[in-house]
Amino acid sequence: MKRKYRIGVIGFAHLHVLELIRTFLDMPKQYEFIGAADTEPMNHSQYRGPASRWSNRERFLRMMQIDKIFDNMEQLLDMGPDIVLVTTENALHGTVIPKILRRGIHVVVDKPLAICQAHAAEIWKAAEEGKSVCITNWFSYWKPGIRLAKDLIDQGIIGRIYRFQYRNPDSLGVHSDIEQISGEALKKEWWYQLRCGGGSMIDYCSYGIVLADWFLGRQPEAVFGVKRNIRQKFGDAEDYASMMLMYPDGVAFLEGTWATRSSGLPAGPVLWGEKGAMIVENYDHTNRTRVCIYKEPYASSPDSLYHSDDYPLPRGHQNLAQDVFYYLETGEPLPYLLSLECNMKAAWVLEAGNRSALSGSAVTMT
Repeated sequence: MKRKYRIGVIGFAHLHVLELIRTFLDMPKQYEFIGAADTEPMNHSQYRGPASRWSNRERFLRMMQIDKIFDNMEQLLDMGPDIVLVTTENALHGTVIPKILRRGIHVVVDKPLAICQAHAAEIWKAAEEGKSVCITNWFSYWKPGIRLAKDLIDQGIIGRIYRFQYRNPDSLGVHSDIEQISGEALKKEWWYQLRCGGGSMIDYCSYGIVLADWFLGRQPEAVFGVKRNIRQKFGDAEDYASMMLMYPDGVAFLEGTWATRSSGLPAGPVLWGEKGAMIVENYDHTNRTRVCIYKEPYASSPDSLYHSDDYPLPRGHQNLAQDVFYYLETGEPLPYLLSLECNMKAAWVLEAGNRSALSGSAVTMT
């Protein structure tokens, strides 16, 4: 057994950087933090409020109790980390991650793996050349209710699925204080720029893409995408997006928005099958979830109700850091949602959704 994995962090652009590192810090016997570096910003923002690059960096330094980071990622990589957490702009995943993997260093990246098929293919090639592992984190994977729902589907509780729906939780976007920030400042934030990998389709519809793949167990034959700027007109990245994934025997509808204050609707997934329907209700915006099964026609209350509190995640597999350690140590295949295979497919579907939204026509998956 390897005593400790040495970890580095590359990128302060993504607000999830602190959430990702926190679970690793909770395992000091298994992981040792060796340093961090940032990449050159794709845009130069002056905003320094919450979720900004500057704020992420300052909070990171305080959390780690250090006062210095490496000048560039090459200096960090020369230190020989075993694992690097990548939290750059989404558009940089396709160039940053391959450089790390080719050195034989494992990568943990926050979703999505890549913004297009070409970037994902380059990552796949680099992982093979470096004989290294690339793990994509999806926060929904760590929700017990999501796992419970998948188990129930696999047991055939509502039969074969023909309709799938996923909506992101209510959101006004990355910046919760958006109404106190000028549009001039916000349009320089990478989240609102398409070339940087911003927009609600990448941010939220991507969750639905991998969950649809996981729950339905098949890939769409065509994708239709819609993107709009409804509230946040200062950037060219959309604040509303939807995708329809079409299968020979079913459909999936995905919706991602940065323009919804409150809807009162469950994010889901919601699934309809031959024997009934399932609604996954995240009712208090935490990991606590109800899974409701409806089988009677026109029912206004569920026939069966499951609480996630009664179905905790397995011991030793309750967060990202625990799973990274287990699967690197054992060499067992990664859980599907975290795997390169799943996230390669997701990049392909995501690209199809973007192309469809630009053309106004469905894109056939070939």
